[in-house]
Amino acid sequence: MKILITGAGGNLGRAIIPALTAAGHSLRLFDFRELGDTSGETLVGDVRDINNVREAISGVDAVVHAAALHGIHLAKWRPEDFWGINVTGTFNVYEAAREAGIKRVVLCSTMGVYGDSSQPAEDAWSVVDEHKALLPSDIYGLSKKLCEEMAELYARKWGLTTVALRLGMFVPESTLDRYGFRLLFGGVDDRDVAQAVGLALTHQPAGDIDAFNIMAPMAFELSDAQALHNDKLAVLEQRYPGCNTLFTQKGIDALALTWGRTLWPVAKATAVLGYRPQYGFEGYLKSLQRGLAETDYPPLGLPWWGV
Repeated sequence: MKILITGAGGNLGRAIIPALTAAGHSLRLFDFRELGDTSGETLVGDVRDINNVREAISGVDAVVHAAALHGIHLAKWRPEDFWGINVTGTFNVYEAAREAGIKRVVLCSTMGVYGDSSQPAEDAWSVVDEHKALLPSDIYGLSKKLCEEMAELYARKWGLTTVALRLGMFVPESTLDRYGFRLLFGGVDDRDVAQAVGLALTHQPAGDIDAFNIMAPMAFELSDAQALHNDKLAVLEQRYPGCNTLFTQKGIDALALTWGRTLWPVAKATAVLGYRPQYGFEGYLKSLQRGLAETDYPPLGLPWWGV
């Protein structure tokens, strides 16, 4: 297919451009900045300008809509910026796609749409699957919920298919250990993100719309929710015998890194989308056992290290 990627210069673009190119797709890369050397056609523009979007979308078969502000931008960007880039920008993408007769969008959404409904109980971790209510707790989550609602309207009224991917955290981390432990609590490796985007480009959902949680493979069982509240490291030891000794040997403060209190099943994405996440906490542990240094880790597949 000829695919438009909006926000192609961001972390998501970096993750998916090589995978989509390798799959044989032809790419048009749209961003507000010059992208330099790439494997696709490039176009500079602003998603807040519908004429820029119309130009970008002309002649493509599908859109991967990744242009957005994210949770990490909340501290430095204004609410009106989130509205303009995320909400108005997404409206421009859907309206331009409708005008051009384009029938498929992969909408890059976020775990942040769940917001308050993902808060854990007092005595157990929360379990957040796609049946949970969307109760965003900040402007970022709200903007993405509105994007999903917009997608539903265009699917219902104009048959514009959308697969919304509620992505876990995959932005670059400062250390290998933070990356590894993040895979326990709503993180996802960018290679698995790329896999999900590729699947979403061909999936045909009922009613032309569906949404999926895209996270690392579950490191725990759903039945662990209460035990995790009582003793996280004990449950880790049960699931991965010897891991706490390994952490001690490596000087890793596992208790400080086990900050999450939410389980994120990917059962729906596995059953319906065909998603098979490959990079989880077990892989991180194996890299520790092999004694790899942080600078040795990219050959295992983390292309972002040092970026």
